[in-house]
Amino acid sequence: MASVGEIPLGSIDTVFLDLDGCVWFGDELADGAVEVVEGLRSSGRRVVFLTNTSYMRAATVAAKLRRLGIDAATDDVVLPVEVLGDHPALRDGPRVWYFGPDGVRDAVAEVAELAQRPEDAELVLLGRDTSLRYDDLTDALGVLVRGGRLLALNVDPQVPIGGGRVVPGIGAIAAALTYASGVRAEVVGKPSATFFEAAMRRYGATAERSVMIGDTLDSDIAGGLGVGMRTVLLGYGSPSALEPPPVPDHHVPDLRAAWALLAGATEAG
Repeated sequence: MASVGEIPLGSIDTVFLDLDGCVWFGDELADGAVEVVEGLRSSGRRVVFLTNTSYMRAATVAAKLRRLGIDAATDDVVLPVEVLGDHPALRDGPRVWYFGPDGVRDAVAEVAELAQRPEDAELVLLGRDTSLRYDDLTDALGVLVRGGRLLALNVDPQVPIGGGRVVPGIGAIAAALTYASGVRAEVVGKPSATFFEAAMRRYGATAERSVMIGDTLDSDIAGGLGVGMRTVLLGYGSPSALEPPPVPDHHVPDLRAAWALLAGATEAG
């Protein structure tokens, strides 16, 4: 079997594409995003939006893509909350103290028992809650110091929101709770192998014929490499906290350049 580095890009039939910082920046589409997605599809490849977004359901993400001009169905989107039930931390049915936006609470309740009080919980689940209060941190910390586990829908340190601005991500909140409790966060989304493998199963994709395109070394690139996918890093990439840092198979300046890379591989093949 060929190594990942020997597999030509022309053999790729499934493109896993990040959203935040790649396809969109808040409510602004990346330059050429519509044309790139259409080009990938017209080349016979399936495009899957594999995102760490944790404050919406897949249907809402697909609707936002359509509003911004990209044709997308709910089934084209995979989010951490949609595969939450696959995570080993929920295997034994712990009572969960959910810490995140109400819009995702119903999805969590479909696969986990939500505790009514933090005193009754055995696991803290972190989503991206922009209305965070000090009391919320206190409640979560109480679960952890009593021996609870910490699970995060993602551990992204920051989220781009357009205009060159970023806001703290779930990873920043997880880091604060880890510092206070000594409990390290487990992750549902990228770079978790659980997330990538669940996405590949959904579409009948294989790592050898898939590529992950994203702008973050420690989630997009580390996760793709971890399951044997080809990887393409966009832009400068965020600084890596991993040692050694992940090394993408390809590094291009933007989404248009990623499409040129794949289109050229198809023509050469």
